[in-house]
Amino acid sequence: MEESQWDQRRISTSGRTLRWPRALLVFTLVNLTWEIVKANLNANVRDDWPWRLTVLDASTCAAVVALLAGIILTRSQLSQTMQPALSWSGFKGRSGELSNSLRTVSLVNAGGGRAVVRSVAYRIQASSTGSGSAAIPSGWVSWATAIESLASLELNWDDDYFMLHLGSGAAVPLTNVSKEGMELLALGPKALERLSVLDIRIQVIDVLGDVYERDLQCIRPASVPAPVRVA
Repeated sequence: MEESQWDQRRISTSGRTLRWPRALLVFTLVNLTWEIVKANLNANVRDDWPWRLTVLDASTCAAVVALLAGIILTRSQLSQTMQPALSWSGFKGRSGELSNSLRTVSLVNAGGGRAVVRSVAYRIQASSTGSGSAAIPSGWVSWATAIESLASLELNWDDDYFMLHLGSGAAVPLTNVSKEGMELLALGPKALERLSVLDIRIQVIDVLGDVYERDLQCIRPASVPAPVRVA
């Protein structure tokens, strides 16, 4: 997978705050064009159908176009200003949940606006030394299924790992200091031995209703080690 595919991306925009204003702007522009063409026709032609049809007169259309264009421009600027920036850190130790953690992952929102969790999914692959790998589903799974997959590898909660149950509606801490973030994951020696891949996909909603997504590359195979990083 290319490195850029691990970056944050916007996957959908709110219809209420963007798509509807755009649709109204297109309709109003079409109506304005209609009125301009009609105004250049002879008077006797304008009295015939379909030129008699009027939804909004030209002056009203021009005012509505200016208003909608201003709304869309303001919305675009606000989106850039209030866009969340999901930033994660992976480091050795420093876990508040697992005393023997060798890999701790925390998450913060370093952007200008709030980020409310919409969904969280997990992707797990066992290493060649892990038993029970046949019981691990491929692809993205829920938190409960991820816990079952880890249990099939004979990993115990609080002894070998900690995985935060981050539910819909939770707010990601608004800070750019990694130690003030929420601890998503902590893995002890046994977990690192039995896992080759553990990714977390997080979707959040911003103040405008746009949805952003980021995949966290928490563990990679031994040949491609997951670096200590702040992203």
